[in-house]
Amino acid sequence: MKPRILIIGSTGKLGIKLLNFCKKTKINIFCITGFKNEKLLVSQTKKHNIKYSFKLSEKNEEVNFKLFLKKNRFDIIYFLDYGYKSLLYADIFLNNNKNSLVAIANKEMIIAGGDTLIDKIKKTNNTLLPLDSEHFSLINLKITNDDIRKIYITASGGPFYFNKKINLNDVSLKKVLAHPKWKMGVNNSIDSSNFVNKILEIYELSIIYKIDLKKIDFLVSKEAYVHSVIINKDNIIRLNCFENNMLITLVQPLTKFYPSISLNFKKNYLNKKFLELEKFKDNRFKINKYLKIFKDLSPKKQIIFMVLNNIAQKKYLLKEIKYNEIIKYIMSKLNNYYKYTELKSINGRIKFINSIEQRYDK
Repeated sequence: MKPRILIIGSTGKLGIKLLNFCKKTKINIFCITGFKNEKLLVSQTKKHNIKYSFKLSEKNEEVNFKLFLKKNRFDIIYFLDYGYKSLLYADIFLNNNKNSLVAIANKEMIIAGGDTLIDKIKKTNNTLLPLDSEHFSLINLKITNDDIRKIYITASGGPFYFNKKINLNDVSLKKVLAHPKWKMGVNNSIDSSNFVNKILEIYELSIIYKIDLKKIDFLVSKEAYVHSVIINKDNIIRLNCFENNMLITLVQPLTKFYPSISLNFKKNYLNKKFLELEKFKDNRFKINKYLKIFKDLSPKKQIIFMVLNNIAQKKYLLKEIKYNEIIKYIMSKLNNYYKYTELKSINGRIKFINSIEQRYDK
């Protein structure tokens, strides 16, 4: 029996890549969603012969999609979109599905959902598959907080780290978005360029694998071939490596139902440049000044950090602040928001995020 597959965020870079692979391998997709790009969503629906599609930027379409989620069962659900709002869809999905694969590339959703989301996935007998390459590189290792001395995830350096002569006070949006290794959406590209994505991924790793934040840090890997490094308490060190191609992570959920799928890459593993790592140290990046603070935030302040970053990005894109003022904006608001709220339910978490947005996103 063919699996029912739902892709949330089919019109983004990852969604396009996944759909093209599925068409090539003759894997049917049951439903897709997009946000504003209606033209592409319609094109994908026809091209890939998809039965159901929803444009979630339209209120009535969103309402219909929520009803659709309640009435249907799925074997695989992909979250390939951006932002925390898909937490609502995840909640509905988990209330109505068991023994399904929940494949998430949306780090904001995981940070917003926190332990509440991870625990609910387990309690409903569903399985989480994190698709960010760093977290994906750890899925087969059965790591526990007690066994770990240190975990490093890696950053490729984005468009600026290895160009030391570039003045980050005066860079164009085009250069900010020109990632040398990955093709990503605007928001993720900005996060990658200023290393905010590494802070978010540290939070994400801590949440998914229940590892103490103080044990997690990041290194720079120019070739983006090493995705994580684990130092165990028994002094065994593991480098977790694979080709910097997101198809590797995107295809993994499909292998449960299509075990014959294989991806072959002919990387020269013995070339030492692929394994080179270095510590992040560059005062041009404003995040460098606050790394210790950011890596020690409580779960509630991690959420505030995430939302403030999204607001700062919007202000940057609207030319209300400069690129190198994104971190400054976050720091100016981070400790100014005091509001009691419970984070034990997904609805409580969403209300908390809405309250932050209502205060600062004006």
